[in-house]
Formats: sequence, C-alpha cells, structure tokens
Amino acid sequence: MRKSVYIVFVFYLVLFGCKKSDNVIPTGTATNYSDISSTPPNPGGAFSFTKITINPNPMQPGQGAKVVAVASGNNLTYKWSTSHGELFGNGSSVYYDDSCLGTFTITCVVSDGTHTATITVPITISN
Repeated sequence: MRKSVYIVFVFYLVLFGCKKSDNVIPTGTATNYSDISSTPPNPGGAFSFTKITINPNPMQPGQGAKVVAVASGNNLTYKWSTSHGELFGNGSSVYYDDSCLGTFTITCVVSDGTHTATITVPITISN
C-alpha cells in the first residue's frame, strides 16, 4: 500500500510538477523589491505602488513563499501572474508555490481605476 502511494505521488510530480498556472503558499527570509519608476505620475499623491516583498526568497521546491504588494490608494485592485509555478489567493497578499528549480518572475498590476502600476520581481527555487 505504502509503495503504491509513493509511486502515484512520483507519477503526479512527473506529470504535473512543472506545470504553469495563475494561482500562491507561506514561509521564511524576506526579500524586498522596489520599482517606483513603474508607478505613473500622480499629482494628487493618493495612489502608489512601491514594492513587492517575497518571504522567503530564495525558496526550496514545494516550500512556498508569501508575496505582498505594498500599495496605497482607494479601491485598489490587484492582478497577479507568474512565469512559472502556482499563485494562490487574491488582493495585496498571495502565496507562491513551485516544485521546479530555477529563477522565475512574479508580476503584480495594481490599479485604483485611474492609475495603474506594474512591478515584476524574480523568485528563485533552489535546493
């Protein structure tokens, strides 16, 4: 019984382990990324998207990382995407999980309905 569960698990990892999706998971040392150059001019000063924090980064396969967009303004919407792996959740805080080694990107687009800003950051999965 135990051997058959192991075989099914290995089969699942081989078949689905490195599949991309648009969904994220928690853990570890935070890495901060800032890219205020991508924030559009805002004479009112009410909207800003200043950075993305990833904790941990780098991460181990299957460990998971919490990803947080630091933004301010009214009626903010967040659209997350990744070049690889899984993102889970919505809003300003999501979780990322991946079982493949490499360096990939996570992108967040924040909007208040008038202004929009995008930040893309790297995340590394290593042993």
